[in-house]
Amino acid sequence: MARDWRKQTVGLLVALGLAFGQKTTITFYYPVGVAGPLARFIEAYVADFEKANPDVEVKTVFGGNYEENQAKVVAAIKAGTPPDTAILLSQQLFTLLSMDAIEPFDPYIARDPELKQAVSDFFPAFMMNSTLDGKVYSLPFQRSTPILYYNKEAFREAGLDPNRPPATWDELVEYAKRLTKRDAQGRVVRYGVAIPTENRSTWLLEGLVIQAGGLLYDPQGRGCKVLVNTEPVRQAMQFKRDLAAVHKVSPEGVIAWGTTPGDFAAGKVAMIYHSTGSLGFIRDNARFEFGTAFQPKKVRYGVPTGGANFYLFKGSDPKKREATLRFIKFMTSPELQARWSIDSGYVAARRASWSLPIMKEYVKKWPQALTAREQLAYAKAELPAYNLQQVKDIIAEAEQAVVLGQKDVREVAREAQARVDQALAPFCSR
Repeated sequence: MARDWRKQTVGLLVALGLAFGQKTTITFYYPVGVAGPLARFIEAYVADFEKANPDVEVKTVFGGNYEENQAKVVAAIKAGTPPDTAILLSQQLFTLLSMDAIEPFDPYIARDPELKQAVSDFFPAFMMNSTLDGKVYSLPFQRSTPILYYNKEAFREAGLDPNRPPATWDELVEYAKRLTKRDAQGRVVRYGVAIPTENRSTWLLEGLVIQAGGLLYDPQGRGCKVLVNTEPVRQAMQFKRDLAAVHKVSPEGVIAWGTTPGDFAAGKVAMIYHSTGSLGFIRDNARFEFGTAFQPKKVRYGVPTGGANFYLFKGSDPKKREATLRFIKFMTSPELQARWSIDSGYVAARRASWSLPIMKEYVKKWPQALTAREQLAYAKAELPAYNLQQVKDIIAEAEQAVVLGQKDVREVAREAQARVDQALAPFCSR
């Protein structure tokens, strides 16, 4: 009897060993694009998924910021070891297609009611960069719009209504003049406004271009027509220059993306343009009452959508693909999207998330979280282009030249347009 029991125990252990040996491992690359402990949150979600799905192991690779993560994924693709899935900028679609690296979700959506429901539940604005020719190439995860953060205590101190943020560019300048604070020696101790000039990114510039009535691309251009040498782009670049050089309400020189939320939380600047994804950091670190608002308009309200999506990479076997889809469905579920929004400040990309009790309680306590969601009604797709990073580098370099006062904006726009057209030519002259 004892021998039978031992045999059964050994048999059970062998079976368990086989089961564990058959665990499916998938590789997942992800970035963190804003301030705060967001990598820790994502790792916790992965651990929760693995706990609920003991037959799947998710090998995570933290790639750094958006650009660094993209570079690591591209390197893996070129090495013949692409990840099973990765969170990359939604606007990277054309670059990934040019590498023949990704596949659409459509075959899986067609036979999976859960995926089909998810696609219909995402905010339409977040699907603008996700689809092409009727095919779904990526699913939203950490999605955002840039918003205006403002220090309500500084508003009161300056005699401004803390519940009436600036609605136009002219008002922004007027408010910023009143909010800029100097000491007895005339040194600035608090600037009125800071709009980062992002290194290797065009995101905040795109918002200003939209507000000036333009777009940084032709919507019919299929990734091949980027519009730099236009009046709205020139106005946007010059506006950023004038905030510091003419109005003296913003720091001189290039304003760093990464340090701006910290400067705001420390009271060094009264208003900033930044991602809603920084809401969690500001919420946890500002020691004053703050508000959020639509970014002010020149001729219209508007911002680009932003952030990153899940992509499916070619090369996964059916077992890995099934596990990958299970993981993506978990990460984009209404419950997880609500949790992610509360943890980070990113917009919960599923409409159903906003009806959950946990989300209702959150926005009751932090109504600032509603701003980005409501601004989606005015949002445009983020710059979609082939050879995206080189195109963005050229435009960001041009913007910096204007902000630093190195060149006239008209000369800069002409030169940048010629360089962008050249960067696109190998992909768009077929």
